[in-house]
Amino acid sequence: MAFWQGTGLLLLGGILSRLLGLYRLLLPRLLGPEGVGLYHMAYPAYALTLAIATGGLPVAVSRMVAQSAAQGAHREAQRILHVATSVLLVLGILGGAGLFLAAPWLAQHVARDPRAALSIAAVAPAVLLVAAMSALRGYFQGYQQMAPTAISQVLEQLVRVVSIVVLAYVLRPLGIAWAAAGAAGAAGIGALAGLGVLMVLRRLRPPPRGGRRGLPTRRILTELLGLALPITVTGLGVPLMQLVDLVVVPTALQQRGYSAHSRTGAYGVLSGYAMPLVALPAILSGAIAIALVPAVSAATAKGDEAEASALTRDALAAAWRWLLPAAAGLFLLSGPIVQLFFGSAAAAQMLTALAPSALLFGFGQVAAAALQGRGYTWRPLANLGAATLVKLVLSLVLVRAFGILGAALATSSAYFAWAALNVAAVSRLTRQPALGSWALPPIVAVAGMSAVIRLLPAPSGLGTLLVVGLGGATYLAVLGVLGGFGPGEREALRSIAQRVRSMLQGRR
Repeated sequence: MAFWQGTGLLLLGGILSRLLGLYRLLLPRLLGPEGVGLYHMAYPAYALTLAIATGGLPVAVSRMVAQSAAQGAHREAQRILHVATSVLLVLGILGGAGLFLAAPWLAQHVARDPRAALSIAAVAPAVLLVAAMSALRGYFQGYQQMAPTAISQVLEQLVRVVSIVVLAYVLRPLGIAWAAAGAAGAAGIGALAGLGVLMVLRRLRPPPRGGRRGLPTRRILTELLGLALPITVTGLGVPLMQLVDLVVVPTALQQRGYSAHSRTGAYGVLSGYAMPLVALPAILSGAIAIALVPAVSAATAKGDEAEASALTRDALAAAWRWLLPAAAGLFLLSGPIVQLFFGSAAAAQMLTALAPSALLFGFGQVAAAALQGRGYTWRPLANLGAATLVKLVLSLVLVRAFGILGAALATSSAYFAWAALNVAAVSRLTRQPALGSWALPPIVAVAGMSAVIRLLPAPSGLGTLLVVGLGGATYLAVLGVLGGFGPGEREALRSIAQRVRSMLQGRR
């Protein structure tokens, strides 16, 4: 139950954070495709630097703290936090400084647009702040306390959104490059707010006392880095995919005769229009993955293989149950959705091609978390290497053949490889089938949802939301009839029904 409660808190925090993050859907209207391109050109390098500087350390902290807490070794858990914080601060300083100094070179030789140097330099300070914040998040998650992470996510995003609007507005008179840099620099301000609230919450929630003092510092450091290294490289998956696009797309489009402004605009449509929509369902898979690692680690530390397997099965089933209709909805309504949010159909084809990624990335992410929780941290890394190779090869071929659409097709293919390999590894380790009987009801429910959407007139404007609502209601109804809800959803529905009943009785 603690696993599902933690997942629910993280999901709520993620939803609120993403709702605040709808500024990304408005940013194209404020900056246009070229400005959005400059803004997003900073993020592959930033995400890659952040993944290297922090990477798997938060997950490693979560796993080691969970094991110590399960054995009552709370003093050891405190020492793990202290060692991890010291390491992350050093890595954060080095990473942020390196990104700042490399900004002109990255803009000139990687992004192929010197104006992007301002955005890359502006986002660099966030590396240090996020590194410090991630140590505290990993510590709380190890105790399966997900509320601090959820609260910090929401506050971080709220402060970031306000800062983006203010800085972009204030700097706009200086030019589109300065406005994009202001929006990128807001990441550091938001991270500072998130770090502050975590520090306050740790003071308000004194850690448990007692237990063994635990391992010496050198041993803790060795285990942390041993766990973190493969997880760090695995965490490079999304940044590497973005970096492949940043390296391949502008060059391939240049060979197709695109001007510099057209290349930047096309990249902005891919990264700023289609990708944010596809990333929305990752709120759920991210919440499940974060909560799953310490839960499986604690069960493994206690020698309870049955509980670890049950948690893995339920987590994969939940990811499949809710990501499948999200991917189907994005595929079926790609045109109306991008028109609703951006007032332009420019990204419709790209969203159609990327829609399967909403399921594939999230499903692979949860499977990777199950492997990491069991200590098999190198398996997802090897699978990532294969998926990245698929992305690179297909991008080189498809972008030259189909333009910017080829990058979207290559991304979906790479995430298919990532999901298939991770799920197969989980199946071998747990000796359970990759997809159980729980997979069929959502497929039938999605078929019903798709039929309803196809029967309705093509929506436009706010009518798109109505069609989305009708499709979602159909999915839930069919799933309910088939008994496809998992224990977590049934418990949540019962809780909601009880609260509604209590409210109604109170009014009487």
